[in-house]
Amino acid sequence: MIYCISDIHGCYDEFMELLKKINFNENDTLYVMGDVVDRGPKPIETLQFIMQTPNVHFLIGNHEQMMMDYYKRKIDGLLNWNSRNGNKPTKKQFNKLEKTEKTKILRFLEECPYYFSINVNDKKFLLVHAGIDTRVPIDKQKKYDMVWLREEFILTKGLEDRICIFGHTPTKYIRNSSDCSVWFDNKYKDKICIDSGCAYGGALAALRLDDMKIFYVKSYNN
Repeated sequence: MIYCISDIHGCYDEFMELLKKINFNENDTLYVMGDVVDRGPKPIETLQFIMQTPNVHFLIGNHEQMMMDYYKRKIDGLLNWNSRNGNKPTKKQFNKLEKTEKTKILRFLEECPYYFSINVNDKKFLLVHAGIDTRVPIDKQKKYDMVWLREEFILTKGLEDRICIFGHTPTKYIRNSSDCSVWFDNKYKDKICIDSGCAYGGALAALRLDDMKIFYVKSYNN
């Protein structure tokens, strides 16, 4: 089975519960769509689990981008990576690591893609953290757009030939309500947001692409 999860944000315990709930095993494939770090209590532990699990594939979110920019160039605030964006747990845990492990993590992130284009049961999907500029070919997208876009992507028509699955914007903010369930674009039928706001007291969601079934684990931060 093939699954997507986004915006874990250090909620490692909920992540482990969700993997148990879907009976995730070596025959499955999981795509984690960015924003593993920051906000929640165990960001580095979550990232290390992903690095150590061969059938988990990771793409970059804006929080990983900010982390890389900070540690590569030591410019705090270049992309707002500060306490307002929940970086304290990540900094605290990362700075305690041995130099070799720090290097390993940063090298892993630098080698991760910004999107995946996959086919599941004859359906085509584009997996990206935040969105894309639909006027631009996929291979010409700006990294900034793929990790930071919101309304300019969510409110416009997507791609003709595939469904875009994304995170970044908690679904309750898309709906402007308390409903944090996975959001389907009922207007254009071409987008699905799976950020159920676990770090904000919502839930962590897994979307199974084989049959589009959704699994949830409620946030422990309630």
